[in-house]
Amino acid sequence: MLVKTLALLFCLSPAGFAAADGAPLNPSPMAVRASDDFTQVAELVNPWVVNISTTQTVRQNLGSFWEDFYGFDPLNGGGTRTFKRQSLGSGFIYSSDGLILTNAHVVAGADKIEVRLVDGTEAQAQVVGEDDNVDLALLKISVGKSLPAAVLGDSGKVKVGQWAIAIGNPFGFDHSLTVGVISAKERTNIFTGEGASKYQNYLQTDASINHGNSGGPLCDITGEVIGMNTAISTPNDGSIGIGFAIPINFIKRSIPDLERAGRVVAPKLGFFTQDVDERLAGAMKLPVDNGVLVTDVATGGAADKAGLKRGDVLMKLNDQAVGNAAELRTRIYENDPASTMTLEVWREGRSLSLTVTPDQLKASENPGTWHGLKVVGNSAAEAAKRGLAVTDGVVVDSVTEASSAGRIGIKAGDVLMELNQKRIEGMDGWNRLTKSVDEGQDAVLLLVRDRQSAYIVVPAEQ
Repeated sequence: MLVKTLALLFCLSPAGFAAADGAPLNPSPMAVRASDDFTQVAELVNPWVVNISTTQTVRQNLGSFWEDFYGFDPLNGGGTRTFKRQSLGSGFIYSSDGLILTNAHVVAGADKIEVRLVDGTEAQAQVVGEDDNVDLALLKISVGKSLPAAVLGDSGKVKVGQWAIAIGNPFGFDHSLTVGVISAKERTNIFTGEGASKYQNYLQTDASINHGNSGGPLCDITGEVIGMNTAISTPNDGSIGIGFAIPINFIKRSIPDLERAGRVVAPKLGFFTQDVDERLAGAMKLPVDNGVLVTDVATGGAADKAGLKRGDVLMKLNDQAVGNAAELRTRIYENDPASTMTLEVWREGRSLSLTVTPDQLKASENPGTWHGLKVVGNSAAEAAKRGLAVTDGVVVDSVTEASSAGRIGIKAGDVLMELNQKRIEGMDGWNRLTKSVDEGQDAVLLLVRDRQSAYIVVPAEQ
């Protein structure tokens, strides 16, 4: 019966077939209804889908003989060249006063952001908030009129197999609509490394998503937004039917932070973890072969106050099973920074329930800190003032005592030369490299103190 229904739905059309006597067949009612539904979605959604184009000034170092063969140029003879880079993306109108949602990677580093509405109206956009950790950006335009705002759905009710409709500007083709289904949910740790979002909980869809779709809406059959099209998995730089969207409930959680603080504010519990695999579960005699093992707890932090201990295995967060550290990290983020959470842990052969209230970060805190480190650029003048042995890298200006960096003994005045074996080129290099570190993974710093250098490991903190 299911095969017959699908055949009618996808194969029959008003003028598609004829009966044996040559008379046209009436279209399947299901086919007509599906066609009407998709048409209605397009009519509803198109007015609040926007085209986003950006211009970025790029300064490129020109390699020299010395740099190509030795990795440095004592004569600084390579020079640089400057050029403009343009890119396209999508977005959707969040509020009638001109707030627009898109991906952070669509507008990253842009000198100029232009938004074009469905009626051809163009406006220059300003960034209200942007955060690579969630790959979200909130923009603002002013066009002198009230705009149609998107209808936001509830991604918590999304089911695998339901219709998924993507609308955006792939390869610059404005307001293209593609149809598929939700093929999976809660995809975590899909993309890692530089540029990857640290908090991942993607919807997976086979609705065609290509370059330029990023930032556009993924809708259900009623036209409500259930996600933001963000990425594809592909071996050939094109769509192969595996696309990913940020769930709309995740976006709703982030919007107030972006609007108020210009960045997201994540709850901090203060503990360190590793994934539990089958071998570790067997050795520890755990009731399941997954979960998250607590390897250390920050003294005085929220988790410490709640009674979490090294060796505990986290099984559930707020009564939902947790499979790995990446999933736990995202689940923690999805909670309001001020909300109380319940942790179910396995300790010494029995299950315990702990209640933890996060250490809430204030919006006024410096967003440039990383693992509790606040750094400044190094220079000959800075080195002379502080009595440093080197003039490269960045200098630790202050350290939060209870942070992971503070716990391993990093001090003000230390010079950081490398992060994960990549040279730190001033503050720009520091900011770029710290963003590329997966928050759930350990990091390696090359540190110089009193003319002595050493590699140290900064442990990941939840």
